[in-house]
Amino acid sequence: RLKQERWSDAVDLCTLALGVDAKCVKALYRRGCAHLEQKEYAKARTDLAVAAQVEPNNKAVKSKLVEAERTEMTDAKKAKGANDYDRFAKIELSDDEDGGLAALPPPPPAVAQEEARPPPPAAPAPAPTPPPPAAQPKPASAPTAPAASSGESAPDQKRGSGYRYWAAGPSAPRVIPQKIDPGTVAEPQVANGAGSVWNSAGTYEEKDQTAWAKEELQRIVSAISVEVPGGSARCTGVKDVQGDVGIHMVRGKKRYLFDLHFTVPFEIDLDGEEKVYTGKINVTDFSADDQSDWEANVTWDERPTSSSPAYAKVLAAAGKALDSPKSGTVCAGLADGLHAFIRAFKAR
Repeated sequence: RLKQERWSDAVDLCTLALGVDAKCVKALYRRGCAHLEQKEYAKARTDLAVAAQVEPNNKAVKSKLVEAERTEMTDAKKAKGANDYDRFAKIELSDDEDGGLAALPPPPPAVAQEEARPPPPAAPAPAPTPPPPAAQPKPASAPTAPAASSGESAPDQKRGSGYRYWAAGPSAPRVIPQKIDPGTVAEPQVANGAGSVWNSAGTYEEKDQTAWAKEELQRIVSAISVEVPGGSARCTGVKDVQGDVGIHMVRGKKRYLFDLHFTVPFEIDLDGEEKVYTGKINVTDFSADDQSDWEANVTWDERPTSSSPAYAKVLAAAGKALDSPKSGTVCAGLADGLHAFIRAFKAR
């Protein structure tokens, strides 16, 4: 019945169904929809509210209840004259209808007589003026006219010259560029800890230090040498350095930021062993001052077999990680070198 827009029949059928089951949400919802189409807003809100109490999570019932409240509010405003756009449409329509202007009230009698009065006759054209007589030559002894005594220069009376103007005083002096003496120019003052000269206000500025960081890491790590039980170990440099290092100026304060990952090859030489055992410390996260945040792992290129007596010594000499390395290991020596790098970075 709702699809056929037979609202009264829908209300009757839903009422019969609610007589059997008073909490039938389907019947309450459909009867509420029918009441809403009939503009019986109180009945619609009552049915939909009961349905919402029975099934609080039914989105269709909640949406229809909100629609009923909004529709009732809109119709109430229209009944009071608020937002009554129909009357404006009627006014615009009356201007477009034939004879719309004829429906206007007639003008007052005084205005009608004023409009009916014929216009006054046009004034006769003025008679042409005769040309002026030819100027008579002045005698040679005629005195010249006295100069103006108002304190201002009189305009040029000669015809054929340029434009005329009154000069109230001397014109502005001509501006001549002058060379600046470098000795008289004050050096720009930059606050302590600020950025470049152009950034004297201390706003955001970034200085890339990645190239310096790669050279400094290479210098520090290549000099790392550790005495291990029964031998010695050393780092041979830094490889595959990736990441960024920079000094950032933020509101007048320097911030030292770095985010690097790299590989450090090392060698372990044990007393009485002919072989030199080699491996790598893969630093996967070096981006904070706190050593506990550093991440690394150890891989081997050459190491003794697990059955060899040197196996345990070599593993102990290398160490396992950087966050809490055991003293006297390659990892501990590398951690000290990284701390030295951070101190050199913050001294820049």
